[in-house]
Amino acid sequence: MTVIKELKNEHEAVLLTIRIIDQITSLLKSGQTVELIHLDQILEFLAVFVDKCHHSKEEKVLFPAMEAAGIPREGGPIATMLYEHEQGRSLVQGLRSGVEGYRVGKESSISEIIKNAHKYGKLLTSHIDKENNVLYVMAERVLSAEKMVAMEAEFTRIEENEVGPNKHEEFHATLHALKSIYLD
Repeated sequence: MTVIKELKNEHEAVLLTIRIIDQITSLLKSGQTVELIHLDQILEFLAVFVDKCHHSKEEKVLFPAMEAAGIPREGGPIATMLYEHEQGRSLVQGLRSGVEGYRVGKESSISEIIKNAHKYGKLLTSHIDKENNVLYVMAERVLSAEKMVAMEAEFTRIEENEVGPNKHEEFHATLHALKSIYLD
């Protein structure tokens, strides 16, 4: 599998998570309760899989390789993606704050969860579209096959050393379980 294909596959997991989050927020809006463990699992997925794994692969490996190949960091798609990564982190923090309030029964926490989840889903859906259809197309155009192979090793290093062995598979199993609860 190429590194671009790997990143696109990870995007599919993120989009599935957004669908699950949308269903959870619909339940919360209608006054139903949601298992805290499910909210915690989603927060872990967003913090570790999306940010620590996926965004790290882009920020530490893909973007520098594209810069070295002549794509400017400032004023172009790389700068936009980095800015949106920061926006996503901020929204996840807001979501985490809402979940913590929900945990202790704080009344305003549901609206905080819904607001941050909605903004996060909208941001990431648009972000993924831009990466899949603009940034990754550029990367495939400017990066050699040899560079892509070298990047695979760096991706593996990030997954094993920064995220943890088998964590990727654990996240997919968790997503599958949450999908069966909220979407099937």
